[in-house]
Amino acid sequence: MPQTASTSGPAAVRAGEPGPYGGLAAGGGERIMLVLSEDEALELLAFLVTAARTQVDEAPEYAPLRLLTAAHRLSAAILARVSPATRQVLSESLAQIGAVETPSADPDSYRAKLDALCAALARHLGAHFGRSGGR
Repeated sequence: MPQTASTSGPAAVRAGEPGPYGGLAAGGGERIMLVLSEDEALELLAFLVTAARTQVDEAPEYAPLRLLTAAHRLSAAILARVSPATRQVLSESLAQIGAVETPSADPDSYRAKLDALCAALARHLGAHFGRSGGR
């Protein structure tokens, strides 16, 4: 059973109704499950903003590192709350590239891993949104 609006877990809202943190849920009457609590979303937001600031003074090769760290954190936060198909893609795809891997050691291999990750996510998104009617 979905939890009500709180900062400790996901909340479900009906499309067109106010969400627990403001705004309206999208869609055509289906229930939408939030996969991040407010605390988790704020933590990810803070990481992204501070990573952007840090990146101004760091070597450019660290930019993908910061983005992948955020992707790994988001994946870990939502893994238990997503569909089995999404869970499989997240578990398998993100495991192919380390959160602390940088392109400097082997740029071609790094690029190939990122390309494979993008392709796996694109296939999953096509299947996911094709199945659910998209947004």
